[in-house]
Amino acid sequence: MKFTTRLILLVTVLTVGATLVTAALLTWTTRRAIITEAEASGEMVARLLARSASLASSIPAEVESMIADEMVAQGSILAQFVEAAERAGMTPDDINRRLKSITDATVLDEIWITDDKGHAYLHSTPGIDFTFSSSPQVQPQAFAFHDLLTGKQKVVDQDARKRDIDNQHFKYVGVGGIDKPRIIQVGRSAKLLEQLTAKVGLQRAVENLLADGDIDAVWVFDRKLDAIVGPGVYGVDRHEGPNKQELGPVGSVIADGRTRHVESRENLSVIAPVHNDKKEIVGAALVRLPMNRVWATVQSQAEIAAVTASAIAALGILLSIGVARHQSAPLRQITRAASALESQTFEPAMLAAAADRGDELGQLARVFTGMAGQVAAREEHLDSMVRQRTAELEARTRSLEGLSAALSKYLSPQVYSSIFSGHQVAEIASKRKKLTIFLSDIADFTATTDKLESEDLTAMLNRYLAEMAQIALKHGATIDKYVGDAVLAFFGDPESRGVKDDAVACVMMAIEMQTKLKQLETEWLAAGAQRPFRVRIGINTGYCTVGNFGSPDRMDYTIVGGEVNLTSRLEQNCEPGSILISHVTWSLVNDFIDAEERPALTVKGFGEPVRAYAVRGLKAATPAEIIRKELPGMRLFIDTASADRTEVRDALAKVVADLDEA
Repeated sequence: MKFTTRLILLVTVLTVGATLVTAALLTWTTRRAIITEAEASGEMVARLLARSASLASSIPAEVESMIADEMVAQGSILAQFVEAAERAGMTPDDINRRLKSITDATVLDEIWITDDKGHAYLHSTPGIDFTFSSSPQVQPQAFAFHDLLTGKQKVVDQDARKRDIDNQHFKYVGVGGIDKPRIIQVGRSAKLLEQLTAKVGLQRAVENLLADGDIDAVWVFDRKLDAIVGPGVYGVDRHEGPNKQELGPVGSVIADGRTRHVESRENLSVIAPVHNDKKEIVGAALVRLPMNRVWATVQSQAEIAAVTASAIAALGILLSIGVARHQSAPLRQITRAASALESQTFEPAMLAAAADRGDELGQLARVFTGMAGQVAAREEHLDSMVRQRTAELEARTRSLEGLSAALSKYLSPQVYSSIFSGHQVAEIASKRKKLTIFLSDIADFTATTDKLESEDLTAMLNRYLAEMAQIALKHGATIDKYVGDAVLAFFGDPESRGVKDDAVACVMMAIEMQTKLKQLETEWLAAGAQRPFRVRIGINTGYCTVGNFGSPDRMDYTIVGGEVNLTSRLEQNCEPGSILISHVTWSLVNDFIDAEERPALTVKGFGEPVRAYAVRGLKAATPAEIIRKELPGMRLFIDTASADRTEVRDALAKVVADLDEA
C-alpha cells in the first residue's frame, strides 16, 4: 500500500475515531451523571427515612418517659394513701373499693399493693390472688418489681410491652412502701404509644415520597432483610415487589455501607444504607426510579454524536487527500535516495528538487545530502571502534571477575551477596536490630603455642579458623572479623530467620564447634602442641547497631553496642572448652538446649548482676564423652558420641593381643 493511501486512511481513521470516542465519552458522562444524581437522591431518601425512623422511636420514647414520671407520682401518692388508710383502721375490702374507684375514674387501669412478703392483698382487680416472685423463670415480666421489697430499687420503670397473660401492651411502674417493705405497682394501657408510633413512623414518610410520582416505589429492609415498609407491606399494593436483581445487593449494602444501583430498561433502583443517630447501619432503603428521562437524554446525545462524526469524517477525508498529494512527492525522492545510499550509488542531484523546499522535508533532504558523503567513512571508523571497545570490555570483565572473586574472601558470604545483588548499598549507614552475638577465643593461647614454630602455629591457627568458619557458614552466621585467634560473628543481619531461630542456630553452631575441636585435638597434639586448644565461647542476644562504619573511602561492616560488650564479658568468664550464654539467649533456646545456670556475673558497665548459663548439649541427645589417655609412646582418644562401642572394644582387644605378642 502506497504512502499516500496510508496517509489518507490514517487521517480518516484518527479523525473518525477521535470523534466517536469523544461522543461516546460525552454520552457515557451524561448517563453517569444522571445515575450519580439518582444515587444521590436515593441516599437522600435513605437519610430521610433514617431521620423518620429516629423520630418515630424518639417521640414515643419521650412520651413514655413523661407517662412514667406521672405514674411514679401516682404510685407515690398511693403509697401515702395506703399507709394513712391502714393507720386509720380501714379494712382491706374498703381500701380495694377505693382503689377500684380510682382505676374507674382515671387513666390508670390497674393498682397492685403487696405486703412485705410480696403478696398483693390490695388491688383494683377483684378475684385475683397474685404474689410477686424474684425468679425471672417463674415471672419473666413481674420479677423486676421484687427489688422494691429488698430496698435494692426505690422506683422500677418498666418499658411498655406485651403482657404474658393476654398479649396486650401495658406500661407498669412501681415504687416502694412508706411504712414497711411493700410493692405499690400501677399500670395503664400502652395503646396511645402504639398509635403515636404509627402516626410518626416510616409508613407516613414513604407515602409522602411516593405522592409526587418522581419515585416509583420505596422499600425499607431491616438487618434481617425483612421488608418493614414498602408497597404491599403497609397496605398500598400498586407496584410489583422487588425482583431478584434488586434484592441481591441489599445484603451487601447492609454489610459494607456502600450505595449500589441496579439498572434495567424501565427502572433505576438505588440501594442505600439507613443509619441511626449513632451512625450505625440499621437497614437499607431500595428506591426505584423511572428510567424514561435517562434514556431520552442518552438517545439525544447519541444522535448528536452520530451527526457530528459523519461531518468530521467527510472533512477529514478531503483534508487527508490534499495533505497526501503535497507531502508524498518529496518523500518519494528521499526514499529513492535512501535506497541509492544503501547500494552506494547515491548522487546529490537526486535530492536537488526536494532540497529547494523551505519546509521540514526540504531541510531533511539537505541534511540527508550532507550526511550521505560521511556515512561510508564513518561506518568503517565505527566498525574499527566497535572491535577495539569489545576487546577492552572483555579484558575489563575478566579483571572485574577476578577482583570480585578475591573480594569475596574478605567479606562474609551474606554481606558479599547482599552488596552484589543490590540489596545493600556501600555507604555509611546503620540500623538497630536484635541480633544473637557469638564470640570465641582460645584460652591461654600464648602459653599453648609458646613452643611451636611460627610455621606450625600458622598452619594450626589457619586450620582452626577454617574449620570454625565452615561450621559458621553452615549454620548461617555472619562472620564479623577475626582478631588473632578470636572469632566474632552474629545472626540476624543481613538475613534473619527470626530472633528465636537465629539464637537456636547460634547455640547449635557453638556446640558443633566444641565437638569439632575435640576431634582436632589429636591432630594438634601430633603437630607438637604441649596441650590441646581449649576454646571459650560467649553468646548473647540483644539490640545492636549494625551497618557500615568508617569513612566514605574505607568502611567496615560490623556491630557495636552494649550487647557486644556483654558477649565479650561472657566469653571471658567462660570455662575453657565450654559455652556460656546470657539469660535472654537461654530463654529463646531453652526448648532445645540443655543448660545449667551459673552464679550471676558482676560485669563492669552493667548495674545489676548478669545471669549466665553453661550449655551442656542438646536436650534430646545423649551426652557425649571423650576418653583420653596419654603415656610415653602411647596416645588414646575415643569420642563415645560418634564411635561404635563394639568396634572400639574389638580394636582394643586386638591391640592388647598384639602387645602381648610383641
